[in-house]
Amino acid sequence: MKSTYSLLPALFAALLISSCGPQQHDRYEVIVLDTLSIPFEGEVHAADYEGNRGIIYNYRSGNYLAFDSTGSILVSNSLPAEGKNGLFYVNGLKILPDGEVLAHSIKGEIGLLDQNLQLKEKMFMPFPNGAMDLKRNVQIMAKWQDALLLFYPGRDNKSPYDKGYFRDNHLLEKVNMNTGEIAPFLQLSPESKYQEDLHFEQPTPLISVRDNQLYFAFNKEPLVHRYDLANEGSWQASISLETPDFVQIKGQSIPLGNDGSVLAEGEITGLFAMDNGFAVSYLEGLLQDPKRTPTSLPGQQLKWFIPDKGWSTPISLPAELLFLLNFEGIESPFYAILNPSYLKGGSNEVKILKLQVKPSL
Repeated sequence: MKSTYSLLPALFAALLISSCGPQQHDRYEVIVLDTLSIPFEGEVHAADYEGNRGIIYNYRSGNYLAFDSTGSILVSNSLPAEGKNGLFYVNGLKILPDGEVLAHSIKGEIGLLDQNLQLKEKMFMPFPNGAMDLKRNVQIMAKWQDALLLFYPGRDNKSPYDKGYFRDNHLLEKVNMNTGEIAPFLQLSPESKYQEDLHFEQPTPLISVRDNQLYFAFNKEPLVHRYDLANEGSWQASISLETPDFVQIKGQSIPLGNDGSVLAEGEITGLFAMDNGFAVSYLEGLLQDPKRTPTSLPGQQLKWFIPDKGWSTPISLPAELLFLLNFEGIESPFYAILNPSYLKGGSNEVKILKLQVKPSL
């Protein structure tokens, strides 16, 4: 199903960006190609889009729904939260090239759904998940060859909330999808702030893979780390986001947390590997200003990094976007879910924008 939301011309007009980027000099704009209306009850707790197929999921109903680039429903199915044929709170989904779907639950279940969204296989991680927060739509898993790469802390009863956890432990678990063998994988970049012997606000990792390149970022650190999977996951480089206004709560010798100077932390909200680099969506955050009370928080930004060109100039995305589902490259359409709190009506539809980055004349 397709519809055009009446406020879109005002809210999502082409967004021009200047040509004064660090190394890239082209002008770009974001245009709305379509607005998809998907019949779906409740919030979206996990989602993905790959190729010509998208998927959304709601925890409370256990409903999974797949749709295509026109908004037509391909298949819908519900799974129970408990039992042999169920999956608990799923907060990460990954569509595979063959159309099957990997689902990660906070209880340590890894489910494989077939193209009809039926549960085909399920395995359990051999130790409890040490990060039991309910953050939705996390990018904490990727598939490479026959391996599932997954952020799943808790090995040896260690907690990611302990000081120095990311410095002293592997970042991911590597799961052999054929044998079920699990091994720790990937070391923290030497340039990460989490190398310091300080307490930090708890971050959530994001990972994305293309060919033999793995990109890793913490949502609360303005760096993207690149690893070579063909060389046992060796660290190659850490690329600064180059956002001087990215708000961070400083590391502390005593965990006192926010001192009131930060209204909203900066956050990387999406990380997307491309054939020739990667893209990020992010929020810069907001500091407390005693002279000014903000009426709204800044919206998300989008930009991409190409090794021989550097960063593009960021494009400001509207605050009405909840999160991006994908970004495969500047020549390809991409998709974003609209925050339902900005939309009129009930919760029986999910609005998804089909977007495109194009050179500006």
